[in-house]
Amino acid sequence: MKRIFSFALGNVWSWTTSKNRDDLIKYARKLDVSGVEITFASKEEVYAFKLSKDNKAWLRQLDYVTIHAPFYLVRESGNEKEMIKQLNLISEIYNDINAKNVIIHSISLPSPEMLKEYNFNVSTENTELRGRVTIPDLKKILNQYSNICLCLDVTHAYNWSKYETGNLVKAFKDRISQIHLSGTYKRKYHQSMRNVTKAFLLSIEPIKKLKVPIVIEEDIKVKSQKYLKEEVAYIKSIFD
Repeated sequence: MKRIFSFALGNVWSWTTSKNRDDLIKYARKLDVSGVEITFASKEEVYAFKLSKDNKAWLRQLDYVTIHAPFYLVRESGNEKEMIKQLNLISEIYNDINAKNVIIHSISLPSPEMLKEYNFNVSTENTELRGRVTIPDLKKILNQYSNICLCLDVTHAYNWSKYETGNLVKAFKDRISQIHLSGTYKRKYHQSMRNVTKAFLLSIEPIKKLKVPIVIEEDIKVKSQKYLKEEVAYIKSIFD
């Protein structure tokens, strides 16, 4: 089975001042990828999302489209009514584009009872060290939410230790749905994979045996389509 490589719109979040993430899809369309993750950093981006007809058709024919819910969904919503409003919109987008997964940070998960009201698949995410969500904590969460999976973020993992990615793979191998791939370099996260050390590359070796989509999720400041193409090509070479 051919490995899926997906491009998160969060890679190029800073390339536009518009809150409508539809404006960023044009960059992904020029890349050799078979998936896209629509990254909503905030509730304002969810409300502003207006998908063009052409972009909708393109997304629907991809192998793997996912949605990243607002990073602080619970905290930003302030109340249950507001949170339900955002989840309803995410559900509409999910169905409209034939998405496969919704990523919700562990600190932002709605109650299990609330999530059961929606037909979208959910994956939560391991945190950076400051998030203080340990592997035992993640086990408790996945036990509580028996129908959700784990999106393994390797740069978050490396913030704990060079062994954390391997430990997460060992602990949750059958529950990992996708990988958020980016580099850690000089204590900065979500960096280019072309800048990382040999130690970082060694730390992500365990993910290569997982047959799950690789979602490229960097913070790319170089506003160049050529740079994006080179980054995608390099990342694919890592998994050859």
